Amino acid sequence: MNMTYKAVQDVLRKAGIVISKKGELHRINFFSGLENTAYYTTSLEDALERGLAMARAAERLPASAFAKSRGRPTSAHFG
Repeated sequence: MNMTYKAVQDVLRKAGIVISKKGELHRINFFSGLENTAYYTTSLEDALERGLAMARAAERLPASAFAKSRGRPTSAHFG
């Protein structure tokens, strides 16, 4: 895979995942996600794969697992 950061960011955003970068470290999380659901990696490919996996896992959770005001998992842990 040879995607740019911007391309990965666009794919993840459409899946409901946000990515940020500080130096060589990529941080992925749900929109409005807390630190306990964040995942860190130095690999852009890993960030894409893990972000999409997080999005798929969130889709499989029952509605009761989502916070009413934010629409995201309240206790999912990845990493």
